[in-house]
Amino acid sequence: MTKYSIFQFACILFFFSSIIFSQQNNNKVRIGTFDSRCIAVAYGRSGEFMKEMDSIRTQLSKAKEEDNKELVEELEQLGPTKQVLLQQQVFSNGSINNILVGLMEKFPTLAKENNVKIILSKWEIPFTDESIELIDITEQLVILFNPDEATKKVIEEIKAMEPIPIEKIPINRMD
Repeated sequence: MTKYSIFQFACILFFFSSIIFSQQNNNKVRIGTFDSRCIAVAYGRSGEFMKEMDSIRTQLSKAKEEDNKELVEELEQLGPTKQVLLQQQVFSNGSINNILVGLMEKFPTLAKENNVKIILSKWEIPFTDESIELIDITEQLVILFNPDEATKKVIEEIKAMEPIPIEKIPINRMD
């Protein structure tokens, strides 16, 4: 064999091995994951959440003025319930499905951009094997809430903490 033939053979081997190895990597199922606590912080400190809470307070004031006792009772319970839920979401691994509803139209684009087949909270994945590749898209979801620097700092602090077991989050917001 001449040096040129050996070089050609080596190039062909390299070419086919790169195709084989790239196909092996492409056989992994890619799953987009996120830290739900970070999304909850971004949402809880967002203008959207503040507007929602203001709307509840406004409705409550109006219901009190109109002496609508049934609506007053409902709204007086709704605010604290939302606070408890947000505490479970931020400090533990409580479901953030109520938050994700507002982002649903973004998921197909995020999935395509990250080449993932499914998007899940990282807390909902107790096991994977080597056929799965987890892709963290937390930051991409957080950005959708336009967090300020203070919120970004809180998110970094939350990331460094382990979630509190959800059963240890008090239901009474005064606890």
